Amino acid sequence: MTVWPASEDRTEFGIGVDVEEIDRWRVPDLRLFTPREIAYCQRLGRPEEGFAGRWVAKEAVVKALLPTVPASVRDVEIVRGDTGEPLVHLSEHLAHRLVHIKVSIGHSDNIAVAFAVAVFAPRVM
Repeated sequence: MTVWPASEDRTEFGIGVDVEEIDRWRVPDLRLFTPREIAYCQRLGRPEEGFAGRWVAKEAVVKALLPTVPASVRDVEIVRGDTGEPLVHLSEHLAHRLVHIKVSIGHSDNIAVAFAVAVFAPRVM
């Protein structure tokens, strides 16, 4: 058992996970994605894999943010970093409450999964 010392500063964490069948994204609803997300996915050999991965990442991020920071998938953009890692871009009205957010996306032939961790700015009690 881990016992954390008492402190007046409380750092909050949020976690989220989502899983989706890739075949569901053969005909994606493009309204759910940003122009950069659409362009990235359409360049892939299997665009449905990209759309499924982006979708589960967006959902995992929203789940990690709730209920501390009310958000929707339209507030979240998943982009590719310099080394290929997924990066999270949030709407400005959400970003001020966060210290850090990370997302990981995985795929099999038929399933996409994502896990997100959000670290919120400490609150003074």
